[in-house]
Amino acid sequence: MSDPATDPNHHPSGWDGVEQRKHPPTPLHRVAEVRLTDETIEYLEQKIAQAVRDGIAGAITEDAAARFWGAGLTVLEKQATAQTGKLVLSGLSGLVSKGFLFLLIGGLVYAVGGWTALAGLLKALFHSGG
Repeated sequence: MSDPATDPNHHPSGWDGVEQRKHPPTPLHRVAEVRLTDETIEYLEQKIAQAVRDGIAGAITEDAAARFWGAGLTVLEKQATAQTGKLVLSGLSGLVSKGFLFLLIGGLVYAVGGWTALAGLLKALFHSGG
């Protein structure tokens, strides 16, 4: 037998890993049924509820709450920054596409009527009505 002080597989209770039951294991179809009384169920529910309250109270400290909300605000700030960048880029791309459309229409008007027709189009578009 090996020395318990140096054997990594040594169990403090002396258990050597070999099952030592007096009777063979009960087959699954013969598992014993356990019934709890209403009082026992109520007691267990109270103990579980108290354990959950204690766990939450221990986990949610003022420091933990501050870190939680700080992380949330950081994510919100990053998302807002990303969306603002998308808004600016979409606005610029819209402006560029309208500029190309204006140049295309202006080019067509110039091709058909020359400078006079183009000046008339610009006057019609940008005339202040006064």
